[in-house]
Amino acid sequence: MKTIRLLPIFVLLVSILSLISCNSGKSKSTKVRSIGNTSEVLVVMQNDQQKDNLIGQEIKKYLGEEQYGLMQNEPLFEIAHINVVSFSDMFKKHRNILIINIDSKAKSTMVESFEDKWSSPQRIIRITSPSEDDFVNDFPKYAEGIITDYSEAERSRILTVFRPSSKNKVLNEVRKKFNLNIIVPQGFYVAKNEPGFMWIRKEVPDFSQGIVIISEPYADKEQFSENSIVARTNRDLKQYIPGESEGTYMAITDEFIKPLTKQIENFASEYAIEMRGVWNVEHDFMGGPFVSYTFVDPNNNQILTIMGYVYHPNKKKRNLLRQLEAIIYSVDFRNPVSDSTINK
Repeated sequence: MKTIRLLPIFVLLVSILSLISCNSGKSKSTKVRSIGNTSEVLVVMQNDQQKDNLIGQEIKKYLGEEQYGLMQNEPLFEIAHINVVSFSDMFKKHRNILIINIDSKAKSTMVESFEDKWSSPQRIIRITSPSEDDFVNDFPKYAEGIITDYSEAERSRILTVFRPSSKNKVLNEVRKKFNLNIIVPQGFYVAKNEPGFMWIRKEVPDFSQGIVIISEPYADKEQFSENSIVARTNRDLKQYIPGESEGTYMAITDEFIKPLTKQIENFASEYAIEMRGVWNVEHDFMGGPFVSYTFVDPNNNQILTIMGYVYHPNKKKRNLLRQLEAIIYSVDFRNPVSDSTINK
């Protein structure tokens, strides 16, 4: 268990990530398997009033915020509510739990994070505040760290499912070309392999997922700017990913949703830029959300952009995009395994 008192958000993030790192080396859990849907958080409240008053509204404002870049409105997390008196052993198996505790004896707001307390894999966060007003005032200070914590837990669970089928021909080609490890589950295949470029696809009747890897020599930090990332990505998308009709091609677009960038710190590299937005097929009607990560490979001084995209017209896309996000987060530069270990 890790206890985190009222501190700046950076300290909260460091504390949460340190907890994750410390627990990562533990032996396999013998707890019962957790339950719950992907991107769902079970909020345990003390009474029905908390769900509808400022406490519930504040939680929904942040955890239920619309995820940026999706074609239909979808929240970051689906929120389910339960009162503490109904919080039975069955509900304690849920994968993501947020426990609200208003206790007048508390001196200040305190946030505690638990891993695999009642089931595995599981992430529990408990917030104790002296009053409702204290909770409402303090929750925004912790919201980003809580979202990061639950997002990391979701990625970890997704990779647990994907990892067993990842030793395949796709991984072999990625290792040979870019000298890095990445978890690519069964069902994906290499659609195009060109100098400094690879297009990996998964095509099923209901949807499409794709991963694009772009590499070029690193020159200066300007290559991390939004304009540079978009220009470099669009250059290669136009050249290597044509549409179905002549003169059409894939591109990042800002016609309806402007690409949004931010620096992230819990990636394989020390410095990485996340970009979210929308792609389309120029001169056609196809499109969907994407997420990309741009970073420098420290072993060969190459700047890479890995982009994951989803095509699922008129359907929900958040969880499909979250899968690609998890895959990209699995990038590892340490000692890629030789070709001989890969299943042919």
